[in-house]
Amino acid sequence: MKVLFENVAIRGMATAVPSECLDLFSLGSQFGEKEVKKLIASTGISKIRVAPPQVCISDICEAAARNLFQELAIEPASIDGVVLVSETPDYLVPPTSFILQEKLGLSKDIVAFDINHGCSGFIYGLYQASMLVSSGGCRRVLLCLGDVATRRVHPQDKAVRMMFGDSGSALLVERGAGSLRFHLMSDGMSHRALVIPAGGAKKPCDATTSLPEAYGKNNVRSEETLHMNGMDVMYFALREVPPMIEEMLADTGWSKEEVGTFALHQANRLILDQLVHKLKLPKEAVPFGVGEIGNSAPSSISTMLCVKHKQLEAEERLEKVVACGFGVGLSWAAV
Repeated sequence: MKVLFENVAIRGMATAVPSECLDLFSLGSQFGEKEVKKLIASTGISKIRVAPPQVCISDICEAAARNLFQELAIEPASIDGVVLVSETPDYLVPPTSFILQEKLGLSKDIVAFDINHGCSGFIYGLYQASMLVSSGGCRRVLLCLGDVATRRVHPQDKAVRMMFGDSGSALLVERGAGSLRFHLMSDGMSHRALVIPAGGAKKPCDATTSLPEAYGKNNVRSEETLHMNGMDVMYFALREVPPMIEEMLADTGWSKEEVGTFALHQANRLILDQLVHKLKLPKEAVPFGVGEIGNSAPSSISTMLCVKHKQLEAEERLEKVVACGFGVGLSWAAV
């Protein structure tokens, strides 16, 4: 699917992360120091942010949204749409967007809903917010994204425990002098590559679903935690992402040299390096900004952009950006 939205602009973006941090080198006694150092070297992730037990994604996104409102001098009452993208909602019912509406003191004259999405969630959420604005139904949409991903991994599953972290982002999408071009794809035939088998209506949690099961080399997970086929996901990304980005550039009429940042889903440094090679891009154009935060799925791109923005000098902050998310679904999408 391809679509171009005119007169839609991203006014601002903010990210919040928990203060608690787990140094992955400390896991050497559990997984073996040599194995831990090897994984850190390949993923580029040396620390992950971990939300305390009482903190949910609504709390983290609330912090990001309040910062955004303050920085942009925005009155909460001016928001007429709120969209939350997360795989870790506060409750099964109601949608967490309603919790955010209450926390932020937003108007009752508002549309609010959740999108259950992960690695491509930044693009899918931005697409939905842009549709709300472009249709004329909303003037200003608050888009919140993020996961408390550490709640969904087994502590003895080193493949995912040493990769996923917690963070949340808030974006303000409104009518304005701008345009956003989208390209979205999905492949439900491959959904088992990233799945939590138990906890939904298909397989409710019971006395057996939390029991540990061994897999691979010294890895443990349960049916209630994330099952990830890392090699399948990596091959999928290397196969599908480069042609999508090339097609996006052709549709936009931009050369690779014109693009200041290729903001790719922050899965890990290894995948990004492989994509840099396949796309023949300068490494500095594909930043990796979550080495001390972790992969937070729907908010990974926005988290990286906020980290990068904070590091740049003022005159460097205006640039063309191509963002691309890929993963759970399986899905891949660019803007």
